[in-house]
Amino acid sequence: MFELKHLKTISALNASGTIRKTAEKLFLSQSALSHQLKELEFKLGDKIFIRNTSPVQFTRPGQLLLELAHKVLPEVENTMSALKGQSGAEKTLTLAFACHACFQWLLPVTQALSQQNPGLRFSFADPLFIEEYQQADILFTDELTEKNDLELEEIGQFELVAVVANQHPLAQKTFLSPQDFQEINLLTYPVKTQRLDIFNLFLSPHAITPNKIKQVENSHMMLQMAAADMGVAVLPDWLVTSLATPALLKRLPLGKTGLFKTLYASYRPTNSKLTEITAFLPRAIDAFKALYR
Repeated sequence: MFELKHLKTISALNASGTIRKTAEKLFLSQSALSHQLKELEFKLGDKIFIRNTSPVQFTRPGQLLLELAHKVLPEVENTMSALKGQSGAEKTLTLAFACHACFQWLLPVTQALSQQNPGLRFSFADPLFIEEYQQADILFTDELTEKNDLELEEIGQFELVAVVANQHPLAQKTFLSPQDFQEINLLTYPVKTQRLDIFNLFLSPHAITPNKIKQVENSHMMLQMAAADMGVAVLPDWLVTSLATPALLKRLPLGKTGLFKTLYASYRPTNSKLTEITAFLPRAIDAFKALYR
């Protein structure tokens, strides 16, 4: 229901007193921090704190999480210090994502490597609020870059598919054309349309605008809304396979031949953690391939 990062955020919010100060303390944008808190509240089904209070006032669920943070975080720090002392200098690989929703399949890889190498940690940047890639050790992206100082490693190819409820009129089609989107409600991530492939690669070249655009916080909610016939989502095929219930939804190609993209990992060969990066990437490639087995 919640992760260690959420406990750290609650603790920092209690110490700082405001969203702005907490964002500065955690080196996040206020938008990224607000998104993380809203996501946690959605998972809990309740509010964590009362908005527009200074210093922040926690609700009962928020207070319970704060009490848990006070118990758990010191133990985590003590354990990490002990592990660091046993395994030598600790290193953290920071992973950033220019593509949406492409980090879930990586979690088992990072968890396994962290267990095998106690001195290695992973830090995940929020995939919806990446503004600065320079500090990331590895950037996962589905766009080619022309920067000469970066190495590119191909992770694998995926297809963008439309997801509709079985009772939706479009479910009877074998593929969707750009014109099919004129009368639908399109479910998207909460980012500008200029950053979405469905517009850049499929709709905008044909001057097509959906009837309505509904921004949704996360992939799980987007698929639930699509299953309830509240709109049409466009997502990577592997994500739909891993999260959706096939009996409730139908996947449709975009165009007769489908819309395919390639996921890359980019990094600087001069990075001081190059050994860790080159050891990590083959595991990431294998994990991505496993999505299609």
